[in-house]
Amino acid sequence: MTEQNKHPEESGLDLFRPTAEDERKGITGITMEQEIVSVATLRARKRRRHAVLLSAISLFVVALVIISGALITRYDPFKTRDYSGGGNGTTVTFTIRSGQSTAQVAQELEAAGVIADADKFLEVYTKESKGKYLQPGTYELQQHMSSSSAITTIIDANSNVLYLAIPQGKRVSETIDLIVSGSDGAFTRKQVEDAVSNYTQYGVPSNFPSIEGWLHPGEYRFPKGTDIKKVIQTMVDKTKADLKEAGVSGDQKIFEVLTIASIVELEAQPKDYVAVAGIIENRLNNPDGETSGLIQSDATVTYGLGVRSYHLTEEQKADKSNKYNTYANKGLPKGPIGSPQLASIKAAAAPEKNPYYYWVTVDLDSGETKYSRTYAEHQRYVEEYNQWCSKHPNRCS
Repeated sequence: MTEQNKHPEESGLDLFRPTAEDERKGITGITMEQEIVSVATLRARKRRRHAVLLSAISLFVVALVIISGALITRYDPFKTRDYSGGGNGTTVTFTIRSGQSTAQVAQELEAAGVIADADKFLEVYTKESKGKYLQPGTYELQQHMSSSSAITTIIDANSNVLYLAIPQGKRVSETIDLIVSGSDGAFTRKQVEDAVSNYTQYGVPSNFPSIEGWLHPGEYRFPKGTDIKKVIQTMVDKTKADLKEAGVSGDQKIFEVLTIASIVELEAQPKDYVAVAGIIENRLNNPDGETSGLIQSDATVTYGLGVRSYHLTEEQKADKSNKYNTYANKGLPKGPIGSPQLASIKAAAAPEKNPYYYWVTVDLDSGETKYSRTYAEHQRYVEEYNQWCSKHPNRCS
């Protein structure tokens, strides 16, 4: 028997002998009551340790069950990853909205019971789509379709459809590019350019220098084989409808509204359209006022230069030969600088009455725009914009 394994009495160790501190306090030994309390305390502490340990184990088991459940739900080996065939005969009317990603479409198809698994759908789409897209529109599908069958049904529904998407604020040159690229070879650039060159045939007033401002933004679906002139006429007709809704008539008024609307759309956020339209009106109506009748829009100058930029040189601003230069030439520019939508057309037709002559967007991300009556006040806001640009150089190039 080692020294450590001897009984306390054999080792000469007195468990109940008072410590030096106890003796100092006059305690000469442990009473029976104290011994009983000490044992009870030890047992209570042991029970608490067991309780804490059991609680920790319980929490671990609960967490394990939750995680396992989530993994099984996500990676259930028994879940059907794909159906077979073209469906079970139950019709599902399914809509793909403009701007949706393929992943979002896949998730909604799964939720609608059309396909079994969104991830499997994306996997099959990557292999089988061959560069064709799931275009916005409403489709008649069925429940329990294979991913391949659902993809084929959606794409084939558009096989005889010419789909074009024209974002707002696009210039004619950019719209032509979109028509050519979206036509899947149906139209050449020369065909489209020739179609828009004789713009008065579509009802565009002759006081416009070109068809700029009339090719309405939006989504279009035409039967394959549609003549390019029909495409152009449809876009022009939508602009005419917007002008009518805004209560605009007469060639000169139409020219003014479309031109101002195209500037407003590029110079302001939608929430600021009516305010900026009011500022432009103030400048035009006061040729001897704060801004001497100059609109001073960067967007008009860059349009005339054929570029898109937030920064202009003083030389570019002083160039009167640029007929779209509203820094050097009083009044409206030569014509619209893009294709406006209904909101900006309405703003230009009924601008806000305000006392301002200047505006500047001081944060290109949030779109925060500040207005001022004087040039001095405006310069303080321009400095805010410059400070923002110094922190975001890639956004102000």
